Amino acid sequence: MSTRMAIMDIAAEAVRKRGYNGVSLDQIARDVGIQKSSIYYHFSSKSELIAAIFRRFSGQIYSFLEDTISAESRAGDRLLAYIVETGTFTQEGESICMSIALNIDRDSLQAEVVNDLVTFHAANIAWLTDTFALGLKDGSISDVGDPAEEANACLALVDGAQLMARAHQDPGLYEQATMLLRSRISASGAADSAR
Repeated sequence: MSTRMAIMDIAAEAVRKRGYNGVSLDQIARDVGIQKSSIYYHFSSKSELIAAIFRRFSGQIYSFLEDTISAESRAGDRLLAYIVETGTFTQEGESICMSIALNIDRDSLQAEVVNDLVTFHAANIAWLTDTFALGLKDGSISDVGDPAEEANACLALVDGAQLMARAHQDPGLYEQATMLLRSRISASGAADSAR
């Protein structure tokens, strides 16, 4: 693994566990096993490093959303995959999604990262809105109301569930918090095994 990638991996973990303001370049350098000055060879500032790791993270999530559409034709299967994927961010109750962690420290972020967060939120809401609209048509999600309202409620639920799991360091709280939403899903095939 390259030094640049190691720095990004350690920084991403730090953000998910401690937020932007909890990230220390000194600690990242120690964890990677390099001098702090070596970080500046790869990134001109902490802000540039954070922007790079969030772009990488958001790219991975955008790929996940696209791949899920390709792999799952039913809305329930798509939504279940989203809930399961989002739950992985809790890492046994020790962390949260990078977008949540960065939004908590939003006032400390550069405008570029804030804009990326806004775009990321909008992309998730659009994907969820489309998923609930499909669920209304294919019946694989029960009791669907307005798809846009459902999307906002779903994102608030999974984000809040992560925060609860992190606050109590108990990943089971994520599962409990999302159980009612999961109960509305009539999933099929491989997605059922993830329930």
